[in-house]
Amino acid sequence: MALFRKPPLDLRARRRRRVERGILALVALCSLLWTGWWLRDLAAMPVFEPLVARTESQLAAAYDRALTREATPEALIARLEARLGEDPRDWVVIEALVELAGAQGIVLPEPLLDRRAALDAEDNGWIASGIDCLACSWDLRDCTLSGALACGIAVNVTVLGDLVALTREGAHYAAGEPVDQVDVGIAFVGIAATGLVVFTGGTSYAVKVGSGLLRVAHRMGRLAPDLIAPFRRAVAFGVDWARLPAVRSAEDLAGLARPAVIRPAVEVAQDLGRLNARLGTRQALHLMGALDTPADAARVARASEALGPRTLGAWEMLGKSRFLRLGMRFSDEVLAAIFGIFSLMTSALALLAPLVARLGRGMGRLALKGVLRLVIR
Repeated sequence: MALFRKPPLDLRARRRRRVERGILALVALCSLLWTGWWLRDLAAMPVFEPLVARTESQLAAAYDRALTREATPEALIARLEARLGEDPRDWVVIEALVELAGAQGIVLPEPLLDRRAALDAEDNGWIASGIDCLACSWDLRDCTLSGALACGIAVNVTVLGDLVALTREGAHYAAGEPVDQVDVGIAFVGIAATGLVVFTGGTSYAVKVGSGLLRVAHRMGRLAPDLIAPFRRAVAFGVDWARLPAVRSAEDLAGLARPAVIRPAVEVAQDLGRLNARLGTRQALHLMGALDTPADAARVARASEALGPRTLGAWEMLGKSRFLRLGMRFSDEVLAAIFGIFSLMTSALALLAPLVARLGRGMGRLALKGVLRLVIR
């Protein structure tokens, strides 16, 4: 046996082997890190996104199917009665439900329509509307989404509103008072919309209208933190403030923008401008109060182009989560991967079935022998 025993390695050979092993381990680690980095970049590619937006035709078909199931005459009448029984009543949603019933070809009962008309006259008469109008004109924070909303937004949705906001916040800054960065960011996007869309894409009209709606919603306290975050970043990092004293026009103001930082804010304003164009100011502001992120705003804007006046009614009947989920679908690549994994599992099960069966019979015999021995004893 001593003849077949390996001779001991000398010190130099041991060191050489350690170096070789260290190099191999380093190569393996680098390969593993490179593979992980490659997989991360691969997963970030759009083609590998698990959920993708539906096309416009798919979007309309998906919402039509969902409304056919959920917005039945019984369900819609029950929801309308429940909304009429609230205090205070949300007339934006009530009107949206009535519009949805008409679009779906649902005839509402006469007693329900008479009750709606009576309550409408009670809540929205000229005395109540006059009081609401004065409140909206004085301060948007005291404004509700009633017909009197027009009294408080006439200025805020124009360039004059942007100038007023910048002047007001500039005075606060000069006096050493807190500055509303969100209002400044919205005003900057609104004033410089024409120049900004050159860098970011879109239409200046949609951006201007969207920024005006954002100001109104912000003043009314109807914006979620994530929805206003792009405007905070736009003010903090998206403007070259050192060049501001040389600005003489809106084009000069747009030239201060850093497009990569400003783009998310412009996209939010544009999405909300599209939403306003399809639904009107009151319904758009109502939905803005329920949006949490810029992605939600983009999905609702796309849905409004497919649904039109039915958008808010569909939101009410389907619920927020399902309404947003219907706008997305599994990508073709994910469906193919799921099918491939299922096929692989099926094939593996078919190959392993005989082996499992033989093992099962063997285990069964052993179990039977053990039981018999216990019984015989």
